[in-house]
Amino acid sequence: MRVIRTGNFRRAGFRGRYPGPIWPPVLPPWAQERLSACQRHPAAQWSWAYRRELAEVALYIGAYLVYVFSQGLVYEDTRAVAVFNGERIATLQQSLGFLWEPGWQAWAIEHVQGIVVFLNWAYIVTYWPVILALAIYLFLRNRREYYYYRTVVLLDLIVALAAFALFPVASPFAIPTVELTDTIQVFGPALYGSETMAIFYNTSAAMPSLHFSWTVILGVFWLRTLPGPFKAAGIVYPVLTFFAITVTGNHFILDAVVGGVLAGLCFGVVEAWQRLTPGLAAYYRSLPHMGWRKVGLGRIRSMGRSSGSGWGSGSGSAGLGR
Repeated sequence: MRVIRTGNFRRAGFRGRYPGPIWPPVLPPWAQERLSACQRHPAAQWSWAYRRELAEVALYIGAYLVYVFSQGLVYEDTRAVAVFNGERIATLQQSLGFLWEPGWQAWAIEHVQGIVVFLNWAYIVTYWPVILALAIYLFLRNRREYYYYRTVVLLDLIVALAAFALFPVASPFAIPTVELTDTIQVFGPALYGSETMAIFYNTSAAMPSLHFSWTVILGVFWLRTLPGPFKAAGIVYPVLTFFAITVTGNHFILDAVVGGVLAGLCFGVVEAWQRLTPGLAAYYRSLPHMGWRKVGLGRIRSMGRSSGSGWGSGSGSAGLGR
């Protein structure tokens, strides 16, 4: 409980004797009774105990909805603009001498189709399943690392969403002038990326490649944290993703390059932000390593023990902290 002392009370512009702490507020008896009843309700205890988890889930759902519904906000015919911009990127890469994606794909299809099928599955399995699994693990085991890398990813997404709206780019396989095939539709699994699933993702969001950008962020995490030879995963993972997104015809090389640069810039911004705000850095350092035993059930039980006193009285607030 924060107590405002007399000196601070007078400096704030109030006259007379300090009347006592103003928080928690003094509620009338009927309000305290209603508040205590709400606090004892299992749903209220559960939602309060898992308030951080619910906030993170709401953040992810909100970010996904913005990602999906932000397409088409700037241009009337976003798809036509995206195809035109894709042709410009292909022309730029060809003029610079590294439009290699059609050659890579043609060689793989002709000589080793097994590699194509492997990269198709790698494109799917090594993206969201890995990212979400690692996010859940860090949230439960190491909040400090979780909030740091979540901030990097969120900043990366914000910049990418602006790019998708202002400069939409279609996948290379959808550009008529580029000799690339959608290998996932040809060799499977055909459900992924089909017309049925098109409503769940932005079809004009190839530049920058979030697929590559986020795997670079995870690669940096593994390079920093994994011991000894396991650090190689921090290199292998982005390299595998690079070939998965290009050979399958989903991204240009330049999409991946811009995505990698964006990831590096976001790391730089977050690092600079922490240096300029020592309080934020100290907060990150103070976050505990958490495990399953420290999450959820123990907090609900502690709330149950303290639920006899209402929030308005102040005596039950100790059981509500996290």
